[in-house]
Amino acid sequence: MGNKKFLINPGDFFIIPAGEANCYAADENNPWSIYWIHFKGQTADAFIQTYFQRTGTYFGRLPYNEHRVDLFNELYKHLERGYSHDNLSYVNMLLLHFLSSFLFDSIFNETSSEEHETDVIHQSILYMQQHMSSILSLQDISAHVHISMSHYAFLFKKKTGFSPIEYFNHLKIQKACQYLQFTSMRIKEIAYQLGIEDPYYFSRLFAKVMGISPKEYRNKYISKT
Repeated sequence: MGNKKFLINPGDFFIIPAGEANCYAADENNPWSIYWIHFKGQTADAFIQTYFQRTGTYFGRLPYNEHRVDLFNELYKHLERGYSHDNLSYVNMLLLHFLSSFLFDSIFNETSSEEHETDVIHQSILYMQQHMSSILSLQDISAHVHISMSHYAFLFKKKTGFSPIEYFNHLKIQKACQYLQFTSMRIKEIAYQLGIEDPYYFSRLFAKVMGISPKEYRNKYISKT
């Protein structure tokens, strides 16, 4: 680009001002692929000027961020749908968000990290709900979301206020309340449905969470109805 030659590595990006001569090529034996987008206009010019003023260069390097790639794919998907006024207006606004991820990378990564954490917690809670009749360990749950036990336990406690196993037990007790209210299943059968073979342990766990025994809870509900 201009009089400079660059060796491109993963995560590199270039902002090429309009009219700037450039050429590029990939290695024949070990080729790379690129994401590219052409854009112009007053807002585009302002973005390029701001970026150069902040960094002094049109070249940069960013860590991989799946959310940024998702934004690019969203732009591409909507451009494929045609050039209606509403569609182009949406794409223009989305493009500003995409470009801002290059200008304010630290903020963008922080937001994406928070979204990822929330998604990890959501996935693990769904996993718990799908395995209510099982006994899950911290290792089982953290392996499902592909992060270490210690980091997962930290994230979960930060987001929910409970440890993963405490939360899982609360889900079981919540389900037990439904069984007690809406079925005639015996307490032993309910415990078995929730993967707890010892009905006495189930009763103690229920009382710890709800403040009363399963039998008292059922009687209280029946008396109200």
